Amino acid sequence: MEVKNVKPQKVFYHSEVTIMKDLPEVVMREIDTMYTEAGKLGLKETGPMQFVYYGCDDKMDTKFTLEIVMAVDQEKPYNGKYKFKELKGFTCASTFHKGNINKIGETYEKFMPELIKSGKQVGDQSREVYHKWVSPESPENITEIQVGIN
Repeated sequence: MEVKNVKPQKVFYHSEVTIMKDLPEVVMREIDTMYTEAGKLGLKETGPMQFVYYGCDDKMDTKFTLEIVMAVDQEKPYNGKYKFKELKGFTCASTFHKGNINKIGETYEKFMPELIKSGKQVGDQSREVYHKWVSPESPENITEIQVGIN
């Protein structure tokens, strides 16, 4: 576990209230369209794709806000489905999950007790940063888990 300060980032994003069991459906519906729209605008990615979770817990049916964010080089005039904003910086505890994304829960199950035991106050925001993405089941995936701390 590493504690770090993540800097603010300019992002192109989609926001939606959902539940964990519906997450795959939301992701499948939005990501390709988001990349298409970003391409039409001539946006350049400045970092990996991220999922930002607000108010998410370990239960499959708790409603939370999901933001699918793409760090980009600039904001452009746009009146479509997606939006631009500055994703605020935050202080977080971080760890990495390598491999099949469907097993990321196992990494959370090890990481969260360690974080709580450290005495740090867990915040309302967490992020998954997809540093390397091949496919959902790929052993080559590298995902950074960032849990906000106060």
